[in-house]
Amino acid sequence: MNQILRNRHRQGAMASLFVLLLPIFFPSLFAPLSHASPSVFLEWNAPKPRHMRLIKSALQRETSNAQQTDLWLPLENQGWSSCVEPPKAPEKSQGYIQVFLDGGLNQQRMGDDVSIVKELPDEFSWSTREYYATAIRATRIKTAPVHASANWYIENVLPVVQSYGIAAIAPFSHRLAFDNLPMELQRLRCKVNFQALVFVPHIRALGDALVSRLRYPSDENKAFDNGYLQKVTGRQHKQRGGKFVVLHLRFDKDMAAHSACDFGGGKAEKLALAKYRQVMWQGRVLNSQFTDEELRSQGRCPLTPEEIGLLLAALGFNNNTRLYLASHKVYGGEARISTLRKLFPLMEDKKSLASSEERAQIKGKASLLAAVDYYVSMHSDIFISASPGNMHNALVGHRTYENLKTIRPNMALLGQLFLNKSMEWPELQEAVVEGHANRQGQIRLRKPNQSIYTYPAPDCMCSS
Repeated sequence: MNQILRNRHRQGAMASLFVLLLPIFFPSLFAPLSHASPSVFLEWNAPKPRHMRLIKSALQRETSNAQQTDLWLPLENQGWSSCVEPPKAPEKSQGYIQVFLDGGLNQQRMGDDVSIVKELPDEFSWSTREYYATAIRATRIKTAPVHASANWYIENVLPVVQSYGIAAIAPFSHRLAFDNLPMELQRLRCKVNFQALVFVPHIRALGDALVSRLRYPSDENKAFDNGYLQKVTGRQHKQRGGKFVVLHLRFDKDMAAHSACDFGGGKAEKLALAKYRQVMWQGRVLNSQFTDEELRSQGRCPLTPEEIGLLLAALGFNNNTRLYLASHKVYGGEARISTLRKLFPLMEDKKSLASSEERAQIKGKASLLAAVDYYVSMHSDIFISASPGNMHNALVGHRTYENLKTIRPNMALLGQLFLNKSMEWPELQEAVVEGHANRQGQIRLRKPNQSIYTYPAPDCMCSS
């Protein structure tokens, strides 16, 4: 009898030891309790739609031909046009200004009529990241202030270029002021950003293929044969083709956690996001001091895929709309996107439109993926972004410069509407349409300290 009890005790101890070792051998199962990784529990408890009654009504929505015609009409001439005619550059160069880029869209763009070289001449081959990392160098400009004046560059950078033939500015981000600059400099910046810089050839080739497949969704375009990419890039997009809208959906874990909003994923999601905030920002997140209701009323919560789908449906986009999803990773995966896909079954993305061979050059490279999305967005009939951010700001400015229809969600209005759980579909639709009547690409003049790349008028555009 004693032997049996000892065996049972030994088995119980082994079982307890196994349970204690589970987090070590299978850490992903316990992510909410350890490091800031996606929670498996979140996948088991997939977030359910939070506005089911509105979704049911949206799925049964009908729009008239007149509504569809108005919706897809391009912007009328607003009396503004680009007027970038800066003075011609001197024929002889005084030297090189070198910058080191650590990410972002501009790494994938190159100069057209602005002289930009990918590699320095042999005489300057020594000017590398490694060279500047090992010691203080006379050719490095390290103290460039954010939003410096033009005079600062004349006094501090030009003498270095004149003396050594090269000046390396690192770090380099927003290093020239937006205010109190000569008009010719402002317009030169706009010419560089909106006209001279173009994406590298393989980004343009893939982007053209995706645009063509969105406009001409035939069986031929789904073939994905090896020679197809080259074939579609020659197609003239000016031909009569279908229309499409690009939705830039940024709903990654960083944004979800930093917003401190509740997205309906239950306790497991709240715990995972709280732990992530603690690991990434030591819990110092300003929004954490407000309730979810307060944040939504102030428009400080990013729109979920479900909510952006309801916004599009309320604006009048029907289930035949061809929607391109410009997004990298969506927190919650397909479970988050499923409602949006039900509302817009013709939704496409890079993976659905291009073969794995065509995507090989951009696979796993965030800046390249963003570059392709940017290119497709600039060729769409309508662009809408689910939340503000760098991509949103860049595209809003660029499309304003080109007078293209661009819908800016009224975040505060939408936050308040979605808090009202008794709201019926007709009431939501009326409020959304009225609240976005003047948020579809209308010119907004730049204010002091604002970026000319987001608000190109009046610095880069002339009123007629």
